[in-house]
Amino acid sequence: MVKTVFQRPCAAAIGAALAFLAPRAALSEERTCSLAISGVTIIDGNGGKPLRNGAVKITGEHILEVGKSGDIDVDSCAETLNGRGKYLTPGFIDTNVHVSMLSRQIDYARYFDRLKEIAIEGAQIHLKYGVTTIRDSYGVLEPLREAREAIRSGEAIGADLVFAGNIVGWGGHFSETFRGREPESYFEEWVNDQITQGAGQDLGWKSPEELRQAINDYMDLGVDFVKVGLSDHDHNMPRLTFSLRQFKAIVETVHARGLPVEVHATSPESMIMAMEAGADLIQHPEVMGVPITDEVLQWLDKGETICSLHGNNYTGKAWEMAQSENPEKKDEGAKEKAEKKKRPEPLSRDAVLRDWPVPEPTAAARQKELKENNPFTIRENAEKIVKTNCTLTTATDNAPGMSPEFARKPNEWRARQLGLGTLASIEALVELGLTPGQAIVAATRNGAIALQRRDELGTIEAGKQADMVLLDKDPLRDISNIRRVSAVIKNGKIVDRESLPANPVYFGPPEE
Repeated sequence: MVKTVFQRPCAAAIGAALAFLAPRAALSEERTCSLAISGVTIIDGNGGKPLRNGAVKITGEHILEVGKSGDIDVDSCAETLNGRGKYLTPGFIDTNVHVSMLSRQIDYARYFDRLKEIAIEGAQIHLKYGVTTIRDSYGVLEPLREAREAIRSGEAIGADLVFAGNIVGWGGHFSETFRGREPESYFEEWVNDQITQGAGQDLGWKSPEELRQAINDYMDLGVDFVKVGLSDHDHNMPRLTFSLRQFKAIVETVHARGLPVEVHATSPESMIMAMEAGADLIQHPEVMGVPITDEVLQWLDKGETICSLHGNNYTGKAWEMAQSENPEKKDEGAKEKAEKKKRPEPLSRDAVLRDWPVPEPTAAARQKELKENNPFTIRENAEKIVKTNCTLTTATDNAPGMSPEFARKPNEWRARQLGLGTLASIEALVELGLTPGQAIVAATRNGAIALQRRDELGTIEAGKQADMVLLDKDPLRDISNIRRVSAVIKNGKIVDRESLPANPVYFGPPEE
């Protein structure tokens, strides 16, 4: 039977309950209001009707009270924000970013010793746009751990950062499983080792019992969750990385430690394996080289897993670009017209003498056609997934990308921009068929479910972490109003958005 996303091992559940009691105990000890927002429309993230003329009181890092402005005394608060005419939502959560993942060998050679700074910079840019928590699901482990601790300790400001490090079973950024080729230098091999930390391609050789030990050793490095490459990075390649019994051993081992496990599964069979073994989350389940099958949709419809959709890559501007590159797909009638134009008039300048039959397409030709149709197949898959009962979250694959000084177009627009890509992924859910309210739930409460921290954040309720976004216009009327950010509150404090990123590496002016 598939394990639901709400289940946790007993020990972990007890730990979570104790952790939840701690902030409430702190609230009872200190009732001083440090910040209040009054007269605001509260969209609490639970999906119900917004609370008009609402007020929120904050003590320290947590929400103290939520209610009608007339029912809550805010006069004694150290600081008050006038929210009249504005809209308050929980902080947004991106369930799939890569803030330490660069693009090429030259980028790593230039910036490897600054990956901690780059990861913090990524967390700060996300925070600037109201993304208060990010899950990094593939990157260089040590600088991610250092960046996480710097943010948690207050050494640096930024969105909360949790990370997985390597995608278990893959060989790193310059590996055959990720890039489709083996590393071409000692440096690429070395970078791979900094990513895999003993959890690379060779795990496929191990027995279930050997895998249990290897996964425990890997979790000892301090990761917050485990991501498994159940299929290749190339979504046009249906090759599996682990057998079902191997994967079940991994899932059981991770759950025994109270951590969530997610998968990169890009084929119908790998997705069914993931759900059968009890994976908590499937990253970008819409991304595969073929149309999603009815069997997979039936599994997803059970509502026992999380679907992290990264719609920023195939909606909005990205969708317009995909259509412009293939106008025949944009206008189905154009394809029929093109077919009619294939045979020129016999006396035209384009006339040909031969009239041989066109050969049947080969397997390679069919594969090529599948790849050409990828943007359209992926979007169609997403449109089907959002109609199931799968718990939806917003994800992006946001990453720093190429180092600017080595890029031909360093200022070029990208679908996976830090922070802005997350906002696009929220807008994408509405383009795919959800209401604005449902999209906000996916980006807030459901993100907290993916973190297994629903009791701590993701909604505007007393006792929750005070992570919120104040908007100038109503996002329930027009989801694009999530871009109209008036203020961001992180851990109960107003963020100086204009100062972020504080020490830019990739996203500032060129160094002199």
